[in-house]
Amino acid sequence: MNAEADVFLHEADPRRQQASRATALPGGVALRLPADPEAPMLARHAAAAALSSWAAERREIALLAISELVTNAVRHGSGGPWDEVALSIRRRSAATRIEVRDAGAQGGTVASGTSRARDAGAGEHVRSGWGLPIVAELTDRWGVEQHDDGTTVWCELRDEA
Repeated sequence: MNAEADVFLHEADPRRQQASRATALPGGVALRLPADPEAPMLARHAAAAALSSWAAERREIALLAISELVTNAVRHGSGGPWDEVALSIRRRSAATRIEVRDAGAQGGTVASGTSRARDAGAGEHVRSGWGLPIVAELTDRWGVEQHDDGTTVWCELRDEA
């Protein structure tokens, strides 16, 4: 990851353009997006640029985890597109940490690793509820931090040997 570079997404809507600017952090990037259905795509594009030096398979794992975490934040942690979702990707000792923070407007809770729909016996045709199990399977660690003003769901990918 190049800590010196800013990542820009070209958007016609000035609100999106401003919200889609990724800010360079030491060892990573940070991005704030409107909490709307396009947020996962915008997050993937910004992250793909920031992770361009990663091996393709590792980058795809990170992008899938980002997509799932941002989707969950938009669907379960925001009151609507006026809220924001914050994504940060940064180096931490021997791993890269991906964090997605939402406003917690819907007051939901996050269960570790399982989906209520699957647990309730909804059958094999369940279309949602797979995000965190996917993140748990693909990443080395993940967790949830509750704050007074929202929730942060994070995951970590250890460095390749």
